[in-house]
Amino acid sequence: MSPRLIERSLVSTLVTDSALEKWPPYHWLETPRIESIVKDYWNPKFDDHDMVMYNRFLDILRLSKNGLNGDEIGRILHVNNVRKYLTCDRMSFLTNLRARLDKLGPPKEDRSWLPLNLRPRGTPGDDWIQVPKSPLKYECVADFIYGVREAETDPALLREFGFISPFELQQEKVNLFAFLLGAIVGDFGKDLRGTTRFPSMRLSLVLSTNKPNSFRFGTFAALCANVSLDLKMRRMKNLPISKSRFGKTECFAWISPTSPLVAWIFHDCLGLKVGETTTHDPVRMDWLLNTPRDFRVHFIQGLAESDGWPDAGDDVTKVVSSPNTKLFRQLFDHLGCHVQTANQPPVQLLRCGTEEAAKLPFFNPRIHSNLYKDMQTLANAKRYPERLRLPQETINMIRELSRSSSSANEVCLNLARKTGSKVSADTVRKYTRI
Repeated sequence: MSPRLIERSLVSTLVTDSALEKWPPYHWLETPRIESIVKDYWNPKFDDHDMVMYNRFLDILRLSKNGLNGDEIGRILHVNNVRKYLTCDRMSFLTNLRARLDKLGPPKEDRSWLPLNLRPRGTPGDDWIQVPKSPLKYECVADFIYGVREAETDPALLREFGFISPFELQQEKVNLFAFLLGAIVGDFGKDLRGTTRFPSMRLSLVLSTNKPNSFRFGTFAALCANVSLDLKMRRMKNLPISKSRFGKTECFAWISPTSPLVAWIFHDCLGLKVGETTTHDPVRMDWLLNTPRDFRVHFIQGLAESDGWPDAGDDVTKVVSSPNTKLFRQLFDHLGCHVQTANQPPVQLLRCGTEEAAKLPFFNPRIHSNLYKDMQTLANAKRYPERLRLPQETINMIRELSRSSSSANEVCLNLARKTGSKVSADTVRKYTRI
């Protein structure tokens, strides 16, 4: 990481609104058109009524500049409470945006202003941030992430995932953002919460308590959101068993605040439109192909920890790739990693040999999940030479393991754990009734 980016990691890009200056803003009359103003904001929504209200305020300014008082202006324009408009106690949506831009100043050439939170009826809150414009470029995204203010983190949590210091965490924040993006494409829920002014969404993560990797994955993903975006994902009480969820188990749950920042991730980073979902619609993330290797690997790890697993019977790691098989294949190809496409209705999978997957690595070492440990076990295990009969002691071990295993894949994995040797699922079936 360059010294410039290290220095920027300590700089906040947040701007908190304070008392508006130069009010009434008679200087607006020199450049009255609002179109040049709203282009500096990320995706604001306004209609004809908003334009009428903005132009009415300009009429109030013209009459006030000519020396008329509030009552006189009200009678001419048939408007109540003109004084409140002239003292900024009342503003329409577009008037609010222009007044804020006077205070915030224009964004950088490749950025747009975005409110981090919304008040009732979609009115922007006080905290703003400059987000990269679409189409995204890695350099702009990295500069943005390093510029996000440093989040408060629990030192014990950092040690849990192998970070030596907060400084090391800050150095890794762009890669943590990449992991978060992969996890969002995978397991995260993206709930639309409003579209009237600025699109606003929240992230949710619901994971089965029956899976051994769920809690560590969820905790790490929440850490990634907090560190990379200062987006605090809150751990909720476990959700009870529900008929509407697959698996019928209690679930760990995390949830983020509702924010236009989440909508920016969904629309600009993932390239999805309102109404599209990561389950059924392919993401538009070609910009990923032009990112550094570490960024791409962390994206794959976020995806794999969500929707991937080692398959001991075939000696491969697998990840659900549909509906993004084409993009993900390109991503692996750019990393020099050989993958094969497999159909497993209703989804498509990408398969990668465990030795190659371990070199990538396919799963994240900091989480050190069972998925990661099983991948390492299989990658380091030795395969018996082809066309030679297995040693009798290995055959006996396979038969012994099959008595307490429910599948050939489970026998293959347990054999690799116990003996450091691996066989295929077909070999297991040859010697057992599984």
